[in-house]
Amino acid sequence: ASQKVHVAVYYEALCPDSRSFVLKQLNPTYQKLSTNIEVELVPYGKAKTTKTSDGYQFICQHGPIECQANIIHACSIDVIKDPSVQLQFVACMIENNIDPVRIMKTCAERIPIDLESIKKCSNTGRGQELLAKYGEMTNSLVPRVSFIPTITLDGSSEHQVRILKNLLKEVCQRFKVPPKECLS
Repeated sequence: ASQKVHVAVYYEALCPDSRSFVLKQLNPTYQKLSTNIEVELVPYGKAKTTKTSDGYQFICQHGPIECQANIIHACSIDVIKDPSVQLQFVACMIENNIDPVRIMKTCAERIPIDLESIKKCSNTGRGQELLAKYGEMTNSLVPRVSFIPTITLDGSSEHQVRILKNLLKEVCQRFKVPPKECLS
């Protein structure tokens, strides 16, 4: 098997910088290198989690609507097993991220996914648990997240500025033997 580069994206559903990174960097890079990269999406960002008697409460950087959107993202990542469909759905949602529930339905009409399972997950404790887990993952990054999105390549978060400008180039530099898509 050829080497795969692991790309983890720590982002927020309503964050303009996250939106621009997903649409202009992550998506095109994935289209080119889909067989050579593993993308892990971590929707949470600079939110705060409080455990309550009946689950979790979240405070999100862009308000309650972002918390709702983050939960829908977390649920869709959990429900959709195919990484390419997962990314298509998240990209579709993040592109039009004003009304998460409406957009979830619109994107589900375009991309064949199991909408009922995503809805069920986001309206129950399951969605909260997933988001809380993403919060723990985000908060355990070293160094701590200061800018959203933060991207790690094979677990390393150095060279953020370069990654945000040119993900393809940075990913390609990590291959011992670069795939042909890196050379064109």
